[in-house]
Amino acid sequence: MTIALSNVHYHYPKHRQTPVLNIPEWTVSAGERLFVHGPSGSGKSTLLKCLSGLLAPSQGSVEVLGQRLDQLSSRQRDRFRGQHIGYVFQQFNLIPYLNAIENINLVRQFSKKRKPRSAIAEIHALLSALNIQKSLWHMPARELSIGQQQRIAIARALINQPGLLIFDEPTSSLDPDNSLAFMSLLMDRLANQQTHQQANHQTTLIFVSHDMSLTQYFDRVVALKQINTLEAVTNVT
Repeated sequence: MTIALSNVHYHYPKHRQTPVLNIPEWTVSAGERLFVHGPSGSGKSTLLKCLSGLLAPSQGSVEVLGQRLDQLSSRQRDRFRGQHIGYVFQQFNLIPYLNAIENINLVRQFSKKRKPRSAIAEIHALLSALNIQKSLWHMPARELSIGQQQRIAIARALINQPGLLIFDEPTSSLDPDNSLAFMSLLMDRLANQQTHQQANHQTTLIFVSHDMSLTQYFDRVVALKQINTLEAVTNVT
């Protein structure tokens, strides 16, 4: 089991009377590819932040890859995320003045799996697999197109061979054709990555999107209201 939530509640500190999450129980199996959807303001991004350790629940148990994140300090959660979770944010969160290799290598430094002598070669291989031209590898991220930044963010998420891969609305700025091309690329990359890894290593994918045309790529499709029992939440993403 990759994810197990029990009695999880979350409210922002300044809005204690406005709960965002109320999840009695939810599990996700190892290697599962899960598509989560729901209206804006329903708590999707908040859920992802709890799963990644960016936020600690106000109450309840959040177990990811066998580790109780709710029992860890903020620093311990950061370390766990760096070693075990790949996260592609909606806005990608690349450091604008660093180039593609530097952005990816920065995340690589948090992993116990890193092998300094082979790290750059692995980064080069990922960039090539994601069709990033070599001429772009040393350009600052701010000078790249949205699509190029997106693929670098994907490479950054994959570089540490994470047990859990989280995507938050990654196709929101793409047209339908590019969204489908991106999904094919992602799924091919996951398949290739798992083929070359140990048989007992399975990357679990949690993918949040409004684009229901992408559900064809996933094992399971879940509406957030199925797991989050709040009737309605407004002004929260």
